Amino acid sequence: MVDLEQVKQLLERGDVTELARYLARTYPQGLVGERDALVTLFMQTGMEHAQAVRWASRLEKEGHAHHLPGTSPRWIFTSRPVSLAALARMVKGEWGAFVGASDEAVEEALEFFERQLGVDHTTAQEIYRGLEAAGYVSVAYQEGPDYARDRVLFEFPEVFLKQV
Repeated sequence: MVDLEQVKQLLERGDVTELARYLARTYPQGLVGERDALVTLFMQTGMEHAQAVRWASRLEKEGHAHHLPGTSPRWIFTSRPVSLAALARMVKGEWGAFVGASDEAVEEALEFFERQLGVDHTTAQEIYRGLEAAGYVSVAYQEGPDYARDRVLFEFPEVFLKQV
């Protein structure tokens, strides 16, 4: 459950990184809702609409907040800045040929995020949990030139790809 007083204090301090870390811990599956959900959350702290919009935009521009539209829309938060647009491009271009050290499908995906995005394991997990909750990933058995095992399948919906 979100502590609105904690959110308010972080907003008042202007600490984008700590706010993002708090939101990532509080909403590990993401903040469910359309684009206005994050603004609504900030307004619940007593913030004016225009200021709430600026804060939501700032978190998004700095790569800490990412809206995932689709059948299960939500905001996901990362403690470190990440470009999900870059991730979508990497998945399309490089994921098929990537073979990680782990035979475990999810760990292999986390390793891909860490290498390709230059993030730590915690941030990779934040990304994966959000994508999974939004319905953007699934695990299925696949065979390739260097593997025959369960792998993570990424399915970015058209509505997401249009916004990146």
